Amino acid sequence: MAVVVEVSLRFAYYGLAGNLITYLTNDLHQSTSTAIKNVNTWVGVSAIFPIFGAIVADSLLGRFKTILLASAIYFLGMILLTLSVSVIPMRYREAVFFIALYILAVGEGGHKPCVQTFAADQFDEEKPEEKAAKSSFFNWWYLGIVAGGSSAVLLVIYIQDNVGWTAGFGMLTGALGVALFIFLAGIKRYRKQAPVKSPFTMVAQVFVAAMRKRRVIETHQGLGICYEAVGTDVEGQPGNSRTLAATNQYRFLDKAMIIDNLDASSKPRNPWRLCSLNQVEEVKLVLRLLPIWLSCFMFTAVLVQTHTLFIKQGSTMIRSIGPNFQVPPASPQKQQSR
Repeated sequence: MAVVVEVSLRFAYYGLAGNLITYLTNDLHQSTSTAIKNVNTWVGVSAIFPIFGAIVADSLLGRFKTILLASAIYFLGMILLTLSVSVIPMRYREAVFFIALYILAVGEGGHKPCVQTFAADQFDEEKPEEKAAKSSFFNWWYLGIVAGGSSAVLLVIYIQDNVGWTAGFGMLTGALGVALFIFLAGIKRYRKQAPVKSPFTMVAQVFVAAMRKRRVIETHQGLGICYEAVGTDVEGQPGNSRTLAATNQYRFLDKAMIIDNLDASSKPRNPWRLCSLNQVEEVKLVLRLLPIWLSCFMFTAVLVQTHTLFIKQGSTMIRSIGPNFQVPPASPQKQQSR
């Protein structure tokens, strides 16, 4: 069921993003530079919102409710988008269109960080047959994503260019509605995980605790009294039973796990003053990934051209195949499984 939701969302996203520059320039009569700025802004916001969606899912609603809410928001956004290109008066059309776009970005933010993880929750790793089925499932998962995106780029964009935007966006809306219905049909069969503490909270706790203890003096051997909390976290809840090795990088964070007099006299431990060795080392692992993440900026700067200048360039080319068929300028773009 989760696969159907993901495929329909990829179908809708690429059916919209893949030809958005054409609608902005040809129908809303925006200049190419303005349209490119609007497309890039929307794509960027859609990529950032999953961070907030993950926080909501982990801390408040859980994955299932977040998927349900996000899918409903996305569906309503697509309905509004379809109305904006059909029945909304022209003087209000641009405003309604952009409102619908950013409603879709909100839905994307709740959906993207949860669906794949929710699908994984449906398999019990303790059972060999389900563990094997999980591996096979994700092969089909990615095949479905690519199939959904590719069919949108080839079929929906052709309909948008040759039949009309109402028909094209209507197809996307209908696919989302069917997927949401199928997802709801299996509501009683899903394994639902309760929300847990957000990992962003854990990262914040380490930095806050290290800052509050910045004046604590360390011994020449490294740390003095260190809070390891093997098997439990700082609040006494079950935690990671495997202890990570202490490292010498980012030593300023190590102060977050030093037990001072205030920590020694307080029960239970305050997680914003005292963090475990595992917690500190996990944050260090995140920091070590930052250079890799930052290096992806240039890749994104190149990739985003496929939704903008690549399509405008394609519109100037001869795209005829035979006497009666012309390939839409947006169809040759490379489809990415985001």
